[in-house]
Amino acid sequence: MNAVIAGCAAAAATLLCWRVAAGAAERRRLTIGSLPPVLPTIVAAAATAAALGGAHAPAIAASAGAAVAGVVDARTGSIFDPLTATILAASLALAAIDGSVASGIAGAGGIGGVLLFLHALSGGRGLGFGDVKLGAGLGMALGFSTGVTAIALAFVFGGVYGSWLLATKRATAGTSVRFAPFIAGGTFVALLVPIGFRA
Repeated sequence: MNAVIAGCAAAAATLLCWRVAAGAAERRRLTIGSLPPVLPTIVAAAATAAALGGAHAPAIAASAGAAVAGVVDARTGSIFDPLTATILAASLALAAIDGSVASGIAGAGGIGGVLLFLHALSGGRGLGFGDVKLGAGLGMALGFSTGVTAIALAFVFGGVYGSWLLATKRATAGTSVRFAPFIAGGTFVALLVPIGFRA
């Protein structure tokens, strides 16, 4: 995928995902605030680099959705269904165009299934259902191998952050931590760093 086109498309996808999230928040009588001005630029730069590294269109587009979900979850504690549905639908459409539907379905089923199991195991307290749906959408975009890498990194980042909170007495063992920002971080690192997985 052309790197310049990837960067421009990712910036546009960020704006679209933000509008979807803002509309969903308004219907729930919530506010997500304004779009961080640097977010489209950061997503565009990451998408450009990912395209140069050989990432596929679904993964590049989904990174915009992951970034928006991370910011929205950090601000509201929610990941709205219209946003995760948009990520999944766009990922499926782009996968159909570039011929990676089979890999995408494996990713969506595998990542979504693992997160659903953890959601059920924790009774919904350790991992929210919004995280499950976000993981499934990103799995469709990233494929199984890269999706596993992204989610594994998310747990590492979340664990480090949680440990820091405990060590600095900013939280207790029962404090909940919003997970979508770490899913977004894991997604970007998995796309940008050649860890050895590419779906």
